[in-house]
Amino acid sequence: MKLGCFQSNQGLQQLEFQAFIEQAAQLGYGAIDIPLNVPGAAAAVRKLGMEVNSLGALVLPDLSRDDAYLTEASRRVMAAVDSAADQQVPTITTLIGRAPGLSGDENIAIFRELFTPLAAHAERRGVKFAFENWPRGGTMLSTTPELWDAMFTAVPSPALGLCYDPSHLLWQGIEYIQPIYDFGERIYHAHAKDTEIVLHGRNRYGIYGRQISTTKAEDWWRYRLPGYGEVNWYRYLDALTQVGYDAVLSVEHEDPVWSDTPELALRGLRLAHAYLTPMLV
Repeated sequence: MKLGCFQSNQGLQQLEFQAFIEQAAQLGYGAIDIPLNVPGAAAAVRKLGMEVNSLGALVLPDLSRDDAYLTEASRRVMAAVDSAADQQVPTITTLIGRAPGLSGDENIAIFRELFTPLAAHAERRGVKFAFENWPRGGTMLSTTPELWDAMFTAVPSPALGLCYDPSHLLWQGIEYIQPIYDFGERIYHAHAKDTEIVLHGRNRYGIYGRQISTTKAEDWWRYRLPGYGEVNWYRYLDALTQVGYDAVLSVEHEDPVWSDTPELALRGLRLAHAYLTPMLV
């Protein structure tokens, strides 16, 4: 398993892409998730001797019953698949939102309509989709094992899989190890991000979080660097290894303690690399 990273917080995003990948290479990272909108990104990463494992994150429009809307969404995704294939990038990491006001069954029906031809096109081009399990307050589709089963049953193509992130499952109260064994053959990309449970915040706000705008800007959980939260990294990496995952473990650095400036954000990447590297030997 190779350790990678990408420009996942405001501090890192203040750096020009070339400066960021040079810093990542100096820190010892071996792979980069490249953005969709930076021309020549894959070539620049490979020139530094690093691997390009994914094109991400393509943020799809929320699902909808509007035919014109779906046609435009399909066009965008087809173009992303072609871009990934042309750059010899095997995976697109992406997010997909639910159609507001519709049930889970209705959203899966729209997903089937949209992704049946998209998956076929991706198969022809040798590209796979990895849907990240970010819940966005319950408004995303690929968030839980129940929904993954429904998605992969609706569109059984091997072009569709997961970008697996334990941090999102943890704060939702979902045990994050067993799904790795249940969906191992569908894990095409894996994130390294932790979640800290802030007990006094949960006791004050409850699981739905802050409701009043004048209360403190805190909540009952927050994303952290690997090792600073509740994820058991030995068990997580062991499970990925046991199901045969041998692609990139990509650090998604969204730790608010180490994010505000490029200097802080790079220190965070250094800390994550130092913590995870001994487990990947």
